[in-house]
Amino acid sequence: MKPKTIVIIVVGVLFAIILFQNMGDVEFKVLFWEPLEMPKLILVLSSVFLGWVMGWLTHMAYQKGKKKAAKASPGPEPQEENTNKETPAGTETNP
Repeated sequence: MKPKTIVIIVVGVLFAIILFQNMGDVEFKVLFWEPLEMPKLILVLSSVFLGWVMGWLTHMAYQKGKKKAAKASPGPEPQEENTNKETPAGTETNP
């Protein structure tokens, strides 16, 4: 089994243990709305899900911005070659 798979399984099991240890109800208040009562399990899962969605949306916006910037600038401009056969002052070479 790959180490990455083992880590994912361990983290998943720990997360499940934490969720099921927090089955009690909790009062949830948002600004001026009436307080809601819900199990901590649902509150934690919904918070994790909303965090994941926000991260995904941020990632998509970042990727879109990178693609847009890449299209706007085609790349570095080519440098002009020095076609002047004269050497700059002070750099003469002796044949």
